[in-house]
Amino acid sequence: MKKFITTASLSAALVLSACANDDENKDEAKEEKDDIKYEDTLATSDAGDVTVDDILNSIGSEEVASQTFEITLNKIIEDKYKDEVDIDQLKEDIDKEIEEYGGEEQFSQVLAQSQPGLTVEGYKQSKIANVLHNKFFADKLEISDDDALKDSYNAQHILVKVDEEGEDKEDDKDQKSDKEAKKEAEDILKEVKDGGDFDEIAKEKSDDTGSAMNGGKLGLVTKGQMVPEFEEALFELEPGEVSDVVKSDFGYHIIKRLDTNKEDMSENEIADAKSQIINQKIQEDPNKIMDFYKELLDEYNVKFKNKDIKEQIDKMMQPLEIQKDAE
Repeated sequence: MKKFITTASLSAALVLSACANDDENKDEAKEEKDDIKYEDTLATSDAGDVTVDDILNSIGSEEVASQTFEITLNKIIEDKYKDEVDIDQLKEDIDKEIEEYGGEEQFSQVLAQSQPGLTVEGYKQSKIANVLHNKFFADKLEISDDDALKDSYNAQHILVKVDEEGEDKEDDKDQKSDKEAKKEAEDILKEVKDGGDFDEIAKEKSDDTGSAMNGGKLGLVTKGQMVPEFEEALFELEPGEVSDVVKSDFGYHIIKRLDTNKEDMSENEIADAKSQIINQKIQEDPNKIMDFYKELLDEYNVKFKNKDIKEQIDKMMQPLEIQKDAE
């Protein structure tokens, strides 16, 4: 399955991939704290001083340029949409989402499994960046909220995993054969059909630990986002309807379609739906992303003062074909 938990944002990821410098552990350094004002000299000794330039040179010009570019874009886009996106409300929505998983401690465990190295604070920052960058791309690509929700279904599921072929079942008593997993899924479906609470059953019995903590809720699912078997079953359901047992490479699913009302959707959820359409359009023409950013930098009169950083950023913003030829 392509998605069990809505985590790191597409658009923020696009920024990083465009910078050609994706560091999986970067978010660990982004814990919320007051900005620190550094002096030019950080340490003195009889052996010589340690300066800010020493630190930046040890990081390397590519990474410094990547961070400069990313922070510059984030500041500009936040300013551009400050009157359209309620950041405080967005933070409340994200905190509510985390609470639905049982709080920050349990949510950090989910992140450890789904995205190792990503902290809760890093997740919050990426979600805010996601909404802002998606707003920017949606404007440029003329994608409305209605466009995003038109082919999106709100879903939850219960998963029963199947033991991977060739693994020794004796090493893990919880592993199940295909026959055992199917039987368990059928028993769970009967429990749901008999009036059992889907949320509570998912929390107790689903093997998808990421969504189980949230009652099996997956949020908005758009076409092309899930494996075909899951998607076909979901998109045949009416709101409130529960599927039969559905088999995929991940195991056996029981899927429930929830209502999708725009009025009930948070900015955060709509941004997730838009990200799928944005992704599809940018995959069709990857150079669009840099064309849009160039226009934005020009609009805000951005000038990169350091010659080396400017050269690195100019390379990042070249068409992908030129970047590949230069490698």
